[in-house]
Amino acid sequence: MSLTPAFTTDVFADVNKDIQSQDKKISDLKSKKGDLQSELSKLVSDMDSAQKKAKDLQADFDKTGKELKQLNKEIQEINERIKEREEVLKERARAMQKTSNSNAYLDVILGADNFSDLVSRVSAVNELVNSDKSILDDQQSDEAALKSKQTAVKKTQDKQRQAIADFEAQQNKIEAQKAEKEAVVAKLALEQAGAEKAKSNLVSERDKQAAAAAERARALAAAAEPTAGETVKSTNDTSSASSSSSNRTASAASNVSSSSNSGGGKASSAGSSSSSSSNSGSSVGSNTPAPSGSGYSAMIAAARAQLGKPYSLGASGPSAFDCSGFTSYAFRAAGISLPRTSGGQYASATKVSASQAKPGDLVFFNYGGGIAHVGIYVGGGQMINAQNDGVKYDNISSGYWARYLVGYGRVANF
Repeated sequence: MSLTPAFTTDVFADVNKDIQSQDKKISDLKSKKGDLQSELSKLVSDMDSAQKKAKDLQADFDKTGKELKQLNKEIQEINERIKEREEVLKERARAMQKTSNSNAYLDVILGADNFSDLVSRVSAVNELVNSDKSILDDQQSDEAALKSKQTAVKKTQDKQRQAIADFEAQQNKIEAQKAEKEAVVAKLALEQAGAEKAKSNLVSERDKQAAAAAERARALAAAAEPTAGETVKSTNDTSSASSSSSNRTASAASNVSSSSNSGGGKASSAGSSSSSSSNSGSSVGSNTPAPSGSGYSAMIAAARAQLGKPYSLGASGPSAFDCSGFTSYAFRAAGISLPRTSGGQYASATKVSASQAKPGDLVFFNYGGGIAHVGIYVGGGQMINAQNDGVKYDNISSGYWARYLVGYGRVANF
């Protein structure tokens, strides 16, 4: 008995040391997770700020839309005035031709009957000349105003387009940082779970060893009791007296056991049959066919049905869209789920070259701050997309979009 403390120390020392090691590991992992959760909270706050900024940007966009509408109306009015003056000038030119040559005004003056008639005719000619000059001056003035307003429209559109691109790029960066930290948190959680399981196993093993040690201690203590031998003897006598009865009971139990085992075999067989049936059902489910060529038809039909609908930041339909909301909406009609942002869609897509691109692939753009726009390639250098002019077709092989095109991505094998 004097050896029991030393024995206990030897058995538990290493186990306790391992448990302490796991505790420290768990504590470290929790601390790292806490730091990352704080960083994630900041990113969520950044996302909220970005959403508020999006609302302000949308308000500016709506205001700009009204201004553009007014400018286009003014441009139309100027064009109509220019057309009217052109008709007056053409009519004046035709009248000049009918009087044979450019001396028509001179002929009018020389045809005067008297001095008073001459004055009247000169005055009339001057009025005609001044009228022509006024028409020409107004024409030049309106043409200059038209060019100025057209330049203003283009600048406003470019400014709006850049603001949307900047927002999209910022949103993608925040999403990427958030996803990265969430992945690390998930990894730490897995490590923590592993450490806690290892600790649990160590504690369980320590408890088993403690129970075994306690049982040995009780056995040693019982063996040291003065009455230990008498207790054993009394137990043996009782066992001998009931031996015959016990044998008969054991025989009956054996018969019952045999019958029970026979029934159990059937139950086992039924269970096996049930398992086989379950596996068969699982196999059928795994052979469900993937989307066929009809998937593209469903997707492109959904995309075309949105033509003309307005652009709105963060919108994913059906009344308005932003670029990635539109692509997500269209592909959802074919049973395909896409990440919400253009950056997420770019990351998940299999990149293909321009020569490999086919209708149904995604096409991505970068204005200098990361992926900031996405559309659906429809072939022939064209895409259908949601941009600040709404849902429409655009040429990506030349002009504005060609300057920012970065490549194609495949998210479905239509």
